[in-house]
Amino acid sequence: MPFARNGETNIWYEVFGEGTPVILLMGVGGSRRAWWERFPELLARRHQVVLIDNRGTGKSSKPARPWTMADMAADVHAVVRDLALGSFHLAGCSLGSIIARHYVANWGGERLRSLALLCPPNGVPASEEDRNAALFWDRSRPLIESARKSWPVIHPADWVAANEELLVRKFEESLREPTPARTFRFQLDAAQAAGFANEAVNRYAWPVLVLHGTADRLVPPANAIEVAKAIPRAQVVWLEGASHNFWCHAPDESASVLNDFFARADAAAGVRYR
Repeated sequence: MPFARNGETNIWYEVFGEGTPVILLMGVGGSRRAWWERFPELLARRHQVVLIDNRGTGKSSKPARPWTMADMAADVHAVVRDLALGSFHLAGCSLGSIIARHYVANWGGERLRSLALLCPPNGVPASEEDRNAALFWDRSRPLIESARKSWPVIHPADWVAANEELLVRKFEESLREPTPARTFRFQLDAAQAAGFANEAVNRYAWPVLVLHGTADRLVPPANAIEVAKAIPRAQVVWLEGASHNFWCHAPDESASVLNDFFARADAAAGVRYR
């Protein structure tokens, strides 16, 4: 089974597709399932896609004690080591974008071909109401009630109204591998304690992409502007009308931007696609 081991922690990952590797890192509380199917499948038409269950989610170990951002960065490196990846593209959404930046800080950027930061936090908070709706569910009531409250925060409201059946199905699928409530707190506390590690990214010359929805309520769009200020070479691309989980509600547009970005980075390194 595809587990990488970081000390006592087992990290589950899945690999599919062929081509230059792309590692995808999910956000708070999400496992590999939170990418849904369409977005990674589109990337896999050109790339070997590596999906990781962050510790505390999916099939990975779910420690009962808090962990650090350094632990999560080391988890990623355990997968890199397990797959013997010589070079790869690294992409993270939301919390995953923080993990990605700390991967560079803790393990170096020599293996990276590029870095893609999707809806990256950088110090501009959501409203308390939106943050609580998206991340801190009322576990004393049926979880579907909290899920319904979270959907308009992470997806466009009109898209939610037109896709309720799909959202219910995806919610039910997520319950097959539930994320413990403590994972949300541990991940958020680790991120707050660690900061964003933008300075580490500036030590390298590979390309950086910031991809952000213009209607993101959980990580307001101003965060993308702050990241671009902190990482001057970063290219900012806006998905008009998209919200936080744009890989779900705008998978074709999201994958198109990333595939073009990865292609340019690979071309600069002399890689040709079939």
